[in-house]
Amino acid sequence: MHQLPYPTLTDVLKVISLATESSDCRLVRQKALDALFHTISAEGAVFFLPDGNGSYTYVMLKNLEKRYSESYRTYFHQMDPLQLTRRINSPCNVPMPLEKSVDYDPIQSSEYYEDFLKPQKIHYKLIINLVAEKELQGRIVLTRPRKLGAFSKREMEIAKNVSPYLAHALAHHDLRREVTRKGNLLKYVEEHSLMGMVLLDEDLHIIHKNQKAEEIFRQFRDSSSADWDDNPILDQLLKDCREMKAGLIECPAGGMMVPKQRTVKGPNHTLFSIRSKALEREPGWEDTRLFVVCIEKLSPFGGVNIRYLMDMFHLSKRETDVVSLVFSGLKNGEIAKKLFVSEITVKKHLQNIYAKVGVKSRTSLINRILTR
Repeated sequence: MHQLPYPTLTDVLKVISLATESSDCRLVRQKALDALFHTISAEGAVFFLPDGNGSYTYVMLKNLEKRYSESYRTYFHQMDPLQLTRRINSPCNVPMPLEKSVDYDPIQSSEYYEDFLKPQKIHYKLIINLVAEKELQGRIVLTRPRKLGAFSKREMEIAKNVSPYLAHALAHHDLRREVTRKGNLLKYVEEHSLMGMVLLDEDLHIIHKNQKAEEIFRQFRDSSSADWDDNPILDQLLKDCREMKAGLIECPAGGMMVPKQRTVKGPNHTLFSIRSKALEREPGWEDTRLFVVCIEKLSPFGGVNIRYLMDMFHLSKRETDVVSLVFSGLKNGEIAKKLFVSEITVKKHLQNIYAKVGVKSRTSLINRILTR
């Protein structure tokens, strides 16, 4: 950066500062365009920007008419020998250099020159590709009329020195915006989730709780005089995680641990399903393993956790329908009408359910599921 003249250095530093502080992508791009336009003498400029579809059809203009930009997008781009809306490396074209100076002497009699370039007083162009981490962030084209002469080697050298800083500033700004966008989405999901989620490290220390988990923990704490560490729901999820951790130590490398699931009674006769799972080690976790716990509020009747029944007792979807109706207090005949089957079919389903759950009656079935 020490090679840049002072006025240019000031403009480049402004772009870098904006890219770090501002969320306005248009402002950052405009300042990047201005930095080159103020450094290298030109009468017009176009900033070709990625459109998200692999081309560069979005544009910002400086001292050029918008109507010509639209005519280029819809028609004249087909005649442009430079193909400025394409990527640097296109399978159908020779790769474009990072900086290139061109004149249009060879095609002065063409429709492209007569109807598009000449009315705009464009005869010379300096094309600057802003590349960071092998990705084209945009393409700035400075223009001059014939009377001002071609862009010099010195001006191309200046463009070569300035462009990497502008490219990395744009890449940094895009990354910041993407991280912020994803962070806002995650925050929204967490704040509006109906399920509590707790993340624990390998030492079973809680490293994150979403908002719903905080609310559930608070319900248990407020309903008891116990300290935070004696919170019943916390005790249960830690117990399950300890058992999974012990199992992971004993099992061979790469072994899997079956998730734990239990139902816990909460205040005011509420029920909570707790599902704990050991996450697979991922690159960058430094060989630590994480545990995730999902906590879901259940209703004592009619609110059976279907996924829990299917996972814990290997019930079919139809069998879970029967269990839900049993929890609602319906008799066999009423269940048959609800499901449009015969009473004999309902009895067969119940026999299969009793066998899978390990009980012999309706009452035992309900107690078993509620206290599991």
